[in-house]
Amino acid sequence: MTRIAIVEDEEKYYHILKEYIQKYAGENSEEIEAVWFQNGVEFLEKFHSDFDILLLDIEMPVMDGISVARDARKVDDYMIIIFITNMAQYAIHGYEVNALDYVIKPIAYYPFSVKLRRAIRMIRETSGNSLLLPFDGEERRIPTKDILYVEVHSHTIEYYTYSGISRITGTLKMVEQNLSDDYFVRCNSCYLVNLRHVTGLKDDTVIVEGHSLKISRAKKKEFMNQLSIFYSEAL
Repeated sequence: MTRIAIVEDEEKYYHILKEYIQKYAGENSEEIEAVWFQNGVEFLEKFHSDFDILLLDIEMPVMDGISVARDARKVDDYMIIIFITNMAQYAIHGYEVNALDYVIKPIAYYPFSVKLRRAIRMIRETSGNSLLLPFDGEERRIPTKDILYVEVHSHTIEYYTYSGISRITGTLKMVEQNLSDDYFVRCNSCYLVNLRHVTGLKDDTVIVEGHSLKISRAKKKEFMNQLSIFYSEAL
């Protein structure tokens, strides 16, 4: 399911956007949930990186859309932002927050549907490149390339990332399914290593950004083979 946040202070435009989203979903057999926020402050107070698309009005009281987008980007680099505006010149600031596009009021269905289709396509193309992980009570979308390694203790999984350590309940097999690209390889029964961040080897130990992880005898051949392939492809 695609989750869309609509941040729009004018109720009539919220209803137009909701109607267009429902129409698009029906025409394209999509599951889409839309949630309305009447201003940017309300959205930011409840935002925890759990929306795929942000439809954001630029001209709003209290807090303008550009400022809202800047604050949202501090939490989520992956959410797709589409600005809603009365005047196209305001949308030039979209590059500051990596906005995908903008929609001009009054909103027409066809151009809106084209931009929504593009946004959903981008979500599908990048969905395997990030994970939603909890940090200090808040969920953050973390690029898989920024995961250094994963460690499992009983049923506690620890993701070591550039943003810190995230802990969830699960199994290493579940993690392997979520991180199914060729860059993540087991070095023993407890660790799944991101080969991008291997900085050295010493005896039966792999160094991952300063962390020393034991390579088990059972996993050593496969691990070293995958590491060798990774380095040969990187050259």
